[in-house]
Amino acid sequence: MATGTADVTETSDPPRRPDPPAAPRPSGRVALGAVAGLAATLLVVLATRLFSARPLGVTDNGDGYRLYCGAGLRPDTLDGVASWQGGWVWSYALGPPTCADPVPSSALVIARATTLVTSGTWSPAVLGWTYAVLVGLVVGLGAWAAAAAGRRRALAVAVPVLPLAAATFPRFFVSTYSEPAALLGTVAAAVGVAAVLVTRREHRSARVVALVLTAGGGLLATTAKVAYVPVLVAAVLVCAVTAVGVRRARRAGPALAALTVLLAAVPVTAALERQQEAYESVNAHDLVFTTVLVELGPPAAAELGLPPEAVALTGNGFYNGPPRPEGQAWWEDAIVRRPGETRNAALALLAGHPAAAARAVGVGLQATTRADLPYLDALPASPSRLATPSGDPGWSGARQPDLAQVLDDPGRPAWLPSVLVLVALAAAATARWQGRARRWSLAAGLAAGTALALVVVAVAGDGYFEVFKHVWLAAYLLVLAALALVGAVGTAVLGRWRVRRGE
Repeated sequence: MATGTADVTETSDPPRRPDPPAAPRPSGRVALGAVAGLAATLLVVLATRLFSARPLGVTDNGDGYRLYCGAGLRPDTLDGVASWQGGWVWSYALGPPTCADPVPSSALVIARATTLVTSGTWSPAVLGWTYAVLVGLVVGLGAWAAAAAGRRRALAVAVPVLPLAAATFPRFFVSTYSEPAALLGTVAAAVGVAAVLVTRREHRSARVVALVLTAGGGLLATTAKVAYVPVLVAAVLVCAVTAVGVRRARRAGPALAALTVLLAAVPVTAALERQQEAYESVNAHDLVFTTVLVELGPPAAAELGLPPEAVALTGNGFYNGPPRPEGQAWWEDAIVRRPGETRNAALALLAGHPAAAARAVGVGLQATTRADLPYLDALPASPSRLATPSGDPGWSGARQPDLAQVLDDPGRPAWLPSVLVLVALAAAATARWQGRARRWSLAAGLAAGTALALVVVAVAGDGYFEVFKHVWLAAYLLVLAALALVGAVGTAVLGRWRVRRGE
């Protein structure tokens, strides 16, 4: 997700090979880390305008309640709800939890922690400041670790931070969604990978810190929202193949990978069970009607055991679409009583048609071009306004052809994200022959591969319903992949120029 060259653990070592002496550390690493951390915090603060009276945040689309109810937050609005207020709600009253089973998320842990340092009322702006400081802490640690290989190489950790300069991503820090914790975790993992790639195996303490950032970031992202499990997989993979020193010390990476998997097992399993319990029917409906029937056409209904009248619902999501056919025997049987079977059959049918599956993933990748999510207002809501009933049907992906119109609106080439993924993966596959540019190519491939996996999980999990928000984190990773590819090209050109000059 950033730059550098990792040492993969070898299969064997010469007998009784001693550890090499520790590499000399550049002086001033603590000061460099402190400056880098402060700069990152300031970048987030400026991007979200936290110094102003009207910071940038994200309107609650109804998902926020599942988290803030567990933190004992009650929206200070006329109707007592936070969703669709024409902006994000500035003020919440503090009290006991208002729901018995809030969504299990690391974002809830962070939100609860911020309520402990406030009294009377609470604002998402407090969360914004908290996440800004946490980003600074992560970047500071990463810069300290990367600086073990030299001060210039410490600049590698700036790459994962650069996308935060635009409000597209950090404005989620000022919200009660699970996404902000996932973004923080992904940034931490990316910073950790950057430090891993620029250091060498003899930089033992630096690499251990970098690996802890990588593993911890993947764990934080996945426990924020289980759909982000590809970030954890990427983090574990990096830890598993990274060497630290030689002989016994080199096992630190694989050991940390195994520990991370063990720590993630219980919360991830619990989150999956909660998802199935609460949303299995919703997800089954969305997958069948917003994606499978859209891509495969009317014949797919019969293959799924649905009657001909089911075709009329093609493109309609469970929420924000036309009324559901509740009470009709075929829908109740397929979606309410047997959602798991229906969903599995839909996925199998889609997998049996590779072209349709590729189109579905392509739609998810194209949706990353709209990561700005303008349908979720960025400014604070008016305290005198009542909530509107629902969101925009095109942006929610709940109705066709509204979704197609939104996809085509930005004027960006629809094929661009797909080509970016292919180029990044090809660059990573050929990295061993790229000289100094290989570190950039490996980073690009890791970021693009993780983004692709996030898109696949999003589409397979809930179809096209609200696909723009579901692939928002993938958009951040694609930006990292693009930056890494630019770095690879720049490094290759600079290297060739130096060869011609005889340097």
